[in-house]
Amino acid sequence: MLAAWPGGSWQDTVWLVAALLVAYVVVLWFSAVAWAYRDIKNRTNDSFSQFVSVFLVLIFNLPGLFLYLVLRPQETMTEAYERTLETEAMLQEVERLGTCPSCRRRIEEEYLLCPYCRTSLRKPCAQCGRALSFGWVACPYCGADRVPSMAAEAIRSQTQAASPAAGSPASAQPVRASASGGSALGGGASGPPAGRTGLPANTEPTP
Repeated sequence: MLAAWPGGSWQDTVWLVAALLVAYVVVLWFSAVAWAYRDIKNRTNDSFSQFVSVFLVLIFNLPGLFLYLVLRPQETMTEAYERTLETEAMLQEVERLGTCPSCRRRIEEEYLLCPYCRTSLRKPCAQCGRALSFGWVACPYCGADRVPSMAAEAIRSQTQAASPAAGSPASAQPVRASASGGSALGGGASGPPAGRTGLPANTEPTP
């Protein structure tokens, strides 16, 4: 069978097989080096780490490739970036929930009051009913202005505060009037002025 192989002798056949094996090993070798270089480029930007990884695979071939698989970073830069984004999203979600200023428990953004201690957190919008912070002058959801309602509340509170003060002088005025009237009546009941007899002017005294 070997004598019938192209080349005419078994030595040529052995050389041909050996050349094919060497070519296969060389192709596998350089493929491993190229794969290691591309893989380490996706995992780190450190030039020294990239050089060491490629050098291990280039010198030791398959044992160097196994060693590289053990020592390489566990995740690529894309995976690390996605994990960072997920972590930031979780942190933003936690910050969005916030805490109650009184009991320090977790609350959500749409809460009008704390469900644990009933602390007032926000006020509903008069137009859309969404929760608004106390410092906002307008609703960011429907555009309704909160300034008129706040001014009306201020005027109402001032009116309620001024109404008792305005009622006290009015209640004191009848007392003063009654006191003056009482003094006038008392002066009238004190009798006629001194020097007058109380008799008519034309009446003469009887003997």
